[in-house]
Amino acid sequence: MELGEALIATLDGRSGPTQCDGNEPTLEQAYAIQRRIAERNRMPVMAWKLGLTGAGPRKAFNAAEPVVGRLPASAIYSDRSSIHHPGDEMFAEAELVFEMGRDLPVQEQPYSRDDLCRAVTGVYAGIEIVRTRFESSDLTLPRLVADNVMAHGLLWGKKLADGWEERFGDMPVSLIRNSGAPVEGSTARVMADPLDALVWLANWLRQHECYALKREQLIASGTCTGATDIFPGDTISVCFDGSEAARVTLEAAI
Repeated sequence: MELGEALIATLDGRSGPTQCDGNEPTLEQAYAIQRRIAERNRMPVMAWKLGLTGAGPRKAFNAAEPVVGRLPASAIYSDRSSIHHPGDEMFAEAELVFEMGRDLPVQEQPYSRDDLCRAVTGVYAGIEIVRTRFESSDLTLPRLVADNVMAHGLLWGKKLADGWEERFGDMPVSLIRNSGAPVEGSTARVMADPLDALVWLANWLRQHECYALKREQLIASGTCTGATDIFPGDTISVCFDGSEAARVTLEAAI
């Protein structure tokens, strides 16, 4: 079995988890694997996920830019949902989530901040649930991309505004696991400004996938708090600017 088919078999659940051996795809091949798995699922993209939007994580992966994943509607959860925890490694991240209110036009020239401001009709709190399909989350950059940037699910939380507001550029964010101490963060951890992350994604899709963001799609712009280990039975909540805006419970396996 060729490398790409072996990885696809693992990542779409047709074989067991595999370790990362030395036989690595290129980054371009990794995105091709990600796309092929999404196409096999026959479900359109409901949410785009951005990863490595902070300078520290990019340096750790020796990445020149953020990375992109995709989720279908079946992986989007409403606020206060209970989500099954399979019992292996899983993480939660507080995210600022954008909702597209209109299709972006297909165009050759780069999209601007103004273009995206006009297209966004909702800014929300979110909790991303992150999980690898490999045996360990200690991945190379190509394996991370092939693994859909470990995107497992997105909890769609409280609406914070009808559109972009400059206060979202540097807003305090916290994530709380059960009754533990908050993990403090800020929207500024997302490429110094989450709107710039959204613009980057729109232009990355335009350049690399000949694709324009669509009406009703969600964009999880990147973690504001880093990744927090989560376990069966946990309740995770996130606060934006001091107010709780999303909560999820992890159901233990029966």
